[in-house]
Amino acid sequence: MNQVQSKRRRKVDKARNPLIPFYWGVGALLVLGVAFLITYTARGGFSTTPGSSGNAPTGQTTEGFWYKGNPDAKVKVIGYGDYQCPTCAYYEKNLAPIITRDYIETGKIQFVFHEFPLQGHTHALPSAEAARCAGDQGQFWAMHDMIFFNQDKWATLSNVSNVFSGYAGQIGLNRSTFDTCLSTAPHKADLLAAAQDAISKGITGTPSFSVNGQIVDLYGLSSAIEIALRAAANQ
Repeated sequence: MNQVQSKRRRKVDKARNPLIPFYWGVGALLVLGVAFLITYTARGGFSTTPGSSGNAPTGQTTEGFWYKGNPDAKVKVIGYGDYQCPTCAYYEKNLAPIITRDYIETGKIQFVFHEFPLQGHTHALPSAEAARCAGDQGQFWAMHDMIFFNQDKWATLSNVSNVFSGYAGQIGLNRSTFDTCLSTAPHKADLLAAAQDAISKGITGTPSFSVNGQIVDLYGLSSAIEIALRAAANQ
């Protein structure tokens, strides 16, 4: 086969295989994905353990919102969330472990969870109530994570009380006390007030975050924290 015939053959092969560029693109993405997993695994990997606050201190603010991290930290991060919000669950499963590891457990920030139950979500209030009821027994963050991590199992149910009661048993709560709290809803007024407070601060959706007063979404959270930390260091 001469040189001219060889060139023609290559052109024919390309014409017969229009997906070749696609395969190259997929291959490149796979390489990048493997590189990401290797790098991220080296940094600690993904966390899927409910209630994973590490050694960070936890408690409640004077307004009743639960926090984790150094209460004296110069950078305060407020996370506005709805337990039935799918993007909030994505954040809790994939990005929150990074924030916890890099900023909360290191004492760099205080993170406050601010409930923002959306009206369009049937179980927004009951799920928030469940977390607060668990908080009455000192297990807010464990229930918070349990509810978010299992969102796909309860979000479409007609009744979630038994499911949340089951979670209470799994994390070691007194189920009778928890069930009474869930049925009487003592935190409902505070949760409704929390939603109004979020609206008054300009929050329009979840998840949203306030980093020392700057409102950002989940994609801008890490960079906003870094900027706030540098600003605090220069004060």
